[in-house]
Amino acid sequence: MYKVLLADDERIILEGISNVIDWQSLDTELVATARNGIEAYEKIAEHHPHIVISDIKMPGMDGLELAGKVRADFPDIQFIVLSGFSEFEYARCAMQHGVKNYLLKPCNEADIIETVTDAVKHIKQKEQQRQQFEEIHAKQPAAEIRQPCREYSPVINEVVDIIYNHFSDKHLSLKWVAGQMLYMNADYLGKLFKQETNERFSVYLTKVRIEEAIKQIGQTEDVRVADLAERTGFGDNPQYFSQVFKKYTGVTPTEYRKAI
Repeated sequence: MYKVLLADDERIILEGISNVIDWQSLDTELVATARNGIEAYEKIAEHHPHIVISDIKMPGMDGLELAGKVRADFPDIQFIVLSGFSEFEYARCAMQHGVKNYLLKPCNEADIIETVTDAVKHIKQKEQQRQQFEEIHAKQPAAEIRQPCREYSPVINEVVDIIYNHFSDKHLSLKWVAGQMLYMNADYLGKLFKQETNERFSVYLTKVRIEEAIKQIGQTEDVRVADLAERTGFGDNPQYFSQVFKKYTGVTPTEYRKAI
């Protein structure tokens, strides 16, 4: 069962949605309700729901602020915004905070069921992707490297974890991480990553890949450049790998191996 929290300052809407939906049939359970953004955040921290459905205009902390705070502190939560037609553009702005779905008031039972079902689907897809990557990573113990101690926000810590765990995947990119793993706006995530790490995602990823290449050169005798390129996420392009390696170290992989 996936836990759901519902927040709306209008009691009629809060009680209506709470009672009209057969949560269990959607593989969910309604674990808490809240009448304002501050109360909602407190209950989110207490119950750790998988899905939050929140009105966009509430006292104390509105839905947009709540979405941003939840995204920073609990990046895995699927956030659904409730908004009136006049607030539609405002609701769209919430997309940069990882809000993937929104419901326009007045919303009927079918709309809510469809949106919650979609959120559950995305959660399950994300769980499956993580499991697949963990299985792939477990088969490649040589690619494991220790991560440095970090003091970033939870969402950026997760991005860094993804980089360190999956740098050998040549398809790894900011757009992929944002869209397939974190369900966030890629531009917003990129700005947040740069703000906290002082480096662009692509630069950080390249450095991790080169660090691993250096490590493998030191641990493996006569390792082929083509193999290094494949193992560190440069795919079947050893020439490009050598160029990037020289840019960061001043020498080619072959020259580096001879020097150690």
